[in-house]
Parts: sequence; structure tokens; C-alpha cells
Amino acid sequence: MLIGDNAAANTYPYIQVKNPTARIEHEASTSKIEEDKLFFFQQRGIDKEKAMNAMICGFCHDVLEELPLEFRYETKQFMSLKLEGWVG
Repeated sequence: MLIGDNAAANTYPYIQVKNPTARIEHEASTSKIEEDKLFFFQQRGIDKEKAMNAMICGFCHDVLEELPLEFRYETKQFMSLKLEGWVG
């Protein structure tokens, strides 16, 4: 997920395979926050910062749920702090 007009991402895989007969593939995608999704939130009275926070947290939810509880909490707090004041 790209956040901001100047954001960019490169997806170079690092895959270490020990089985020479294995067939492996790599896939990645990047996207920006869609304006229509922001509009959806804003039509319901949710400001842009909270809307972006909700979308980013939703995007990261499955990965965060795999972390131990204390790391999950700290990561969510860090994400909130990084996003606070960024929008505007």
C-alpha cells in the first residue's frame, strides 16, 4: 500500500530454496488508497485521517494478528503515531 503522492515501492524477492526440484513463484502488488473509498468514509462523517488509519489497519490486520500480543499492540500504536498529523 502506497501512502502519499511521492510514495514508491520495489518488490524484489529474496527466496532461498534448498530443494532443487521445487518450483517457486513470486507475486506482489502495490496500490494507493483509492479516492472513492476515502469518499465513502467522508460521506459518513469520518475525517480523512481516521479513514486512512482504518484502511491501513485493515490492510495490515491479517499480518498483525500473527504477531505476539505485545508486539501487535506496539505495532498498532506505532502505526497510529506515524499516521497522526500526516494527512492534511
